[in-house]
Amino acid sequence: MRLPALLALLIAACSATPQAPITLSASTPPVADKARFDADRKAILAMAGEFKVAFQFDEDVPLKAGYKPHEQHRSGAFEFVEVLEDSSTQIVLQHVLVIGDDVIKHWRQDWQYQRARLWAYTGDDTWVRRELSAAEVAGSWTQAVWQVDDSPRYAGIGRWTHEGGVSSWTSEVEWRPLPRRELTTRNDYDKLTGTNRQTITPTGWVHEQDNLKIDRKAAGGEQVLTHERGLNTYTRISDHDFSKGRQYWQETRDYWAVVRQAWDDRFARHDRLVIHAAQGEERLYQSMFEQAEALSNQKMAATEMRSWIDRVLDRFVEPSRLAAKTP
Repeated sequence: MRLPALLALLIAACSATPQAPITLSASTPPVADKARFDADRKAILAMAGEFKVAFQFDEDVPLKAGYKPHEQHRSGAFEFVEVLEDSSTQIVLQHVLVIGDDVIKHWRQDWQYQRARLWAYTGDDTWVRRELSAAEVAGSWTQAVWQVDDSPRYAGIGRWTHEGGVSSWTSEVEWRPLPRRELTTRNDYDKLTGTNRQTITPTGWVHEQDNLKIDRKAAGGEQVLTHERGLNTYTRISDHDFSKGRQYWQETRDYWAVVRQAWDDRFARHDRLVIHAAQGEERLYQSMFEQAEALSNQKMAATEMRSWIDRVLDRFVEPSRLAAKTP
């Protein structure tokens, strides 16, 4: 899609309210095209493995008069992507970064075929449940992306294409909060909208983003500041030592499994969640990382671990602003 057309699409979507709940099909529609379904699965699983990663983000089209684009973002790392779950219609991929001696549990991708329920960001740290009809999700895969602390980042539906020997998936326009790389350095915008495209290449895969940075509280109404293009390249390698990352994940994977369950339980109980990335000087991801390290050195039952995890999460999810699900 050419940039002007994409900008028109994103700008039209940036001020729209995420879709209101509609009738939810009680059962998952059957796989209509088995060959296509198998090709989709193969493409998703091709994103697992060991990679050298390059991250780049460029503010390439200023859209507000007088706006000065920020510096280009460039970084790189080594990363392995592990399959946490593969149950035919659901595939879960966990990323773990290894930068020298430092190991960081990174983002997670949950892929689900014809998923009729997902979470949508609406601004102001708020997430609402979005429900789709069987017709809307037919043949699609939902990609739900979770942050380093397993809180939601964004989710959207799209369909894989397999043309000319190339497999690629493109999302719908999605709302999302500020990325962690700008969470503590920017206060001139408070919403990101964009599309994601993930393409399998002969040497690995690439993740492309077309984003708009939006000031929802601008005088005179919502203001789009700039277009940003992201390109994250994953090049498959076989000669890097990932032992520190593998060791970290082996020691903490049980903890993070309980964290995922704690989040799942909250999502199941509520139609609306307010999740704060920070409370004062305390940041959610830092608290979770510190707890993961502390609890990994102890032999602890999952129920006891869960109580510690809930104490952290309860500080960042505001109960008075949660709307309980109607039975």
